[in-house]
Amino acid sequence: MKRLTSLDGLRGLAALIVLVHHIMLTFPLFAEPYLEGRAAKGVPELLAYTPLHALWDGRGAVVIFFVLSGVVLTLPVLKQGRDFSWVGYYPQRLLRLYLPVWGAIILYLGWVLIIPRTTAMESAWLGITDKAVSPEALWGDATLLFGTGDLVTPLWSLQWEIAFSFLLPVFVFLGVRFARYNWILAVAAVIGIAVSSSLGNRALVYLPMFLIGVVIATWLPTIRAWQPSRGTQALLLLSAPILLIFPWLIRPFETLRPLVEPSDAVTTIGAIIAVIAAIVVPIFRRFLESRVMQWFGLISFSLYLVHEPVVISMAHLFGDQNLRIAGLVSVVVSIPLSWVFFKVVEIPSHKLSRRVGDAIRARTKKRPQPHAPIAPDIQAHQA
Repeated sequence: MKRLTSLDGLRGLAALIVLVHHIMLTFPLFAEPYLEGRAAKGVPELLAYTPLHALWDGRGAVVIFFVLSGVVLTLPVLKQGRDFSWVGYYPQRLLRLYLPVWGAIILYLGWVLIIPRTTAMESAWLGITDKAVSPEALWGDATLLFGTGDLVTPLWSLQWEIAFSFLLPVFVFLGVRFARYNWILAVAAVIGIAVSSSLGNRALVYLPMFLIGVVIATWLPTIRAWQPSRGTQALLLLSAPILLIFPWLIRPFETLRPLVEPSDAVTTIGAIIAVIAAIVVPIFRRFLESRVMQWFGLISFSLYLVHEPVVISMAHLFGDQNLRIAGLVSVVVSIPLSWVFFKVVEIPSHKLSRRVGDAIRARTKKRPQPHAPIAPDIQAHQA
């Protein structure tokens, strides 16, 4: 099956949005609505409660990451079928995630040493990200098994990536076992996200997002064969960002405030549409397949891991009076640093994890392997 390079570009776009998101939060006026306050009149209100929020909605971008992970991790299982080695998968996947995470933690400690966070900043977000380095916090960020240490705060999403990686056989089994009717599985996942958001159960909010990605992977041949009309294409492109930021569109209305938390389900639908649009809408697909977006897709994981300490450090370095300069410098520093991190940390981690996985597969090749749960109906569907 031909690689879906547009999904790489979508990942790069999401990483850029997260970068912009954190730069915006260094400004007190934009941090306030994120901390359960009310955006000030004028530009802050416009950027918080209108479709313009899609330009810096970090949470929606992370939901796209989750759905994409479900798609990307499932495809090799479907492609290899019973030849897929679960024994080799686990060490390869965990090394692929943990080694860059540990590199990001080391880089974070370097920034803290170079630019101490001793100045009190006006942004409330900068206040809550200023956490003391302790063995407990370092252990939490380094393991990601029972929460995080909140030092490198983007790692909150990696704990769910790791949980999904462990549970991938279960998720693939569900997606494949109910292949002909897994639209019901997707609907159930969306409903579960709404209910779990209301109850505050984070595991049952985020893990179903990966499951939806698994469902998309099982239906990928059908999606790729779809040729929507121009009107449908326009509807996909317009609805995706609106649904992604739906919780923000209803925040100004006091009577609708109780619906903000359950609206995580609507955000998930927006992410689903964004992924499908990246595949079937030619103009969006060409944009995501451009050289620039492919490059950002290539470094997206590194950019996600290293940018936030840069943003916070630049804000402290330049101070509250020069946050615009700090934001510009954050971009200028974060992007090249991400490329260096990609070259020095991520690529070697990827190579090492692949070698370890291949070595384990070679050792167990002649032994009975746990088979990927591929049912006859999905094999026919993939063909």
